[in-house]
Amino acid sequence: MKKALVAIGDFKCGERLISHIIDFFQDWVTEIHLLYVIDRENLEHLASYRNTTVDKIQEEYRSEHNNILEKLKLTFSDTHLLITSELRQGLVAESIIETSKMEKVDFIVMGTRKESLTRRLLKNYVRYVVELAEIPVLLFPV
Repeated sequence: MKKALVAIGDFKCGERLISHIIDFFQDWVTEIHLLYVIDRENLEHLASYRNTTVDKIQEEYRSEHNNILEKLKLTFSDTHLLITSELRQGLVAESIIETSKMEKVDFIVMGTRKESLTRRLLKNYVRYVVELAEIPVLLFPV
């Protein structure tokens, strides 16, 4: 029986990653801890762009996280999985690594997307997690 940390950004990503885990591992994985990270580097920029406060942006993220969690729990309610979740604020890669240690997970699951060259060079969280993690990191296209 294994526990996985799944880093999610939206419902579709979470749904696809959990489906990959179920297909790939079947009954071997019994617990999934979903992690939704609010990137603190983007909070002030986004608040300024939207002409609002950082607190309002954080509340939007919290609401979005709760909606995603509820939808994922409903989607996978007929499975054998125990699904828990957490919302963190900070640097994405560091938050994933820290949470994997605190939750004592057996591996990390992340989605990959085709991204622009600039984004890959400047903010490739996946690369940092793969480099820093002390446990296996599984990557699935989402």
